[in-house]
Amino acid sequence: HERQTLPATLAERGYATQLLHDTPHLVNGGHNFDWPFHAWTFIRGAEVDRDWIDDSADWPDNWCHQPMFACLGENVARKGLLQTYARANRNRKKPEDWNCAKLFRSAAQFLKDNARRENFFLWVDCFDPHEPWDAPPEFMKKYDARPDYDGRVDPRSFFGGRNNKDLPDEAKEHIKAQYPAKLTWMDHCFGQFLDALESTGLDRNTAVILTGDHGTNVGERGTFGKGQPVREAEAHVPLFIRMPDGDTGRSDIIVQPQDFFSTILAILGETEPAGLEGCDVLTPARRGEAGQRQLALAGGSLERWNQAGQNPNFVLFTAFDKTWSLEVAAQPEHSRLARLGSLDYVEQVHPEIVTQMHAAAIDELERRGTDPELIAWLRNGGEGELPTNAQYWDGYPGPAGFRPYFSKLYTGS
Repeated sequence: HERQTLPATLAERGYATQLLHDTPHLVNGGHNFDWPFHAWTFIRGAEVDRDWIDDSADWPDNWCHQPMFACLGENVARKGLLQTYARANRNRKKPEDWNCAKLFRSAAQFLKDNARRENFFLWVDCFDPHEPWDAPPEFMKKYDARPDYDGRVDPRSFFGGRNNKDLPDEAKEHIKAQYPAKLTWMDHCFGQFLDALESTGLDRNTAVILTGDHGTNVGERGTFGKGQPVREAEAHVPLFIRMPDGDTGRSDIIVQPQDFFSTILAILGETEPAGLEGCDVLTPARRGEAGQRQLALAGGSLERWNQAGQNPNFVLFTAFDKTWSLEVAAQPEHSRLARLGSLDYVEQVHPEIVTQMHAAAIDELERRGTDPELIAWLRNGGEGELPTNAQYWDGYPGPAGFRPYFSKLYTGS
């Protein structure tokens, strides 16, 4: 295919490429993230993984109804995503049966099997700590200190019901414990991978990159989970790059996911193919330089823009620099400004920053190749109807009419 991919580029240059993932979204519905890799392994059991049909599948052993969630009703956890998730985990009895444990156990085995391989590229895509915030009982008990608590969770706490205004404070505190429990559980599993990295000696000649795709809210603004508009809690994620030579430091360089292609090639001393959107971030970070990006953009597909209607306050996407986040509406005067690290909006105090960032965000959209009709609509303050024939995406990798997000694929029973 004419579109460049990182694993295919590395394969052309002598690297064995392997994908290990428990993230269903990479392969369900024809997403085909597996195709550029020499080999791929899919660990089953994460959210939306439809791996089995069984109308009689029982709940996992660590689930139970708890009285503090009674306001959510009795049948919430018996249908939809939760029932699919229960089926996918019907045989989960002990911690090593959980998908996160199996994923990193497989990753550790890959390192052992390939310790003497000259060049390899391993992509481990871990769905945790995404919803559902479901962790083994021994990890839940670390963060819910009730003396009579047995570590089980109520599945009604996993999704939309957790933001029900009728939930008692006790239930909200329990949900707050679920997220760090899942983080700690994932950290425990990830430790198996790090142990293998060290025991095989690969830590002495292998670069490791650790990052996430998005963050979440654990009670911030009274909300659990991610949402729209994208704010700092969702968009500002960890990034660690560990090099074999062991140099250390921190950087405030702005990084977006598309930068990993260029950064990995730079780490390997490989030249870039033409047409990449990203840029190497490690080299300027090591030099203490500012990096190429002035803004990061997040959220706001054209499908979401179509929901704006005549609402001038509708947030289309969010722009971030090193100090501020701007929730971008069609017009600057309806956009919302916050300082990074703060939940308070201050657009009335700093209107000049709003104007500057709003213009810069549209410039950045244009630089990235956004449809000119959409750019013109934005520069005109969103006057008139959103262009109906604007190009949302180019149809890659699926055929005409393919819907690229998983929720559009799960419309039936």
